[in-house]
Amino acid sequence: MRTALRTINAHSENSVMIGDRMDTDIVAGTESGLRTILVLTGVTTREQVERFPYRPTWIQESIADLDVE
Repeated sequence: MRTALRTINAHSENSVMIGDRMDTDIVAGTESGLRTILVLTGVTTREQVERFPYRPTWIQESIADLDVE
């Protein structure tokens, strides 16, 4: 994740990890110091989030619900 951020000249303070899996996407973002957004259009459901020892920063129903401004 750090290599990817360096490659695109981005910083973790200004970046966010978006994913649909708690056990890959969200944990990778969390461990890299990124804010995270779990979208519920994929693998992980809202109810399953409670099973993990870490939490996404935000949960959205769909990537279409994100405000990118």
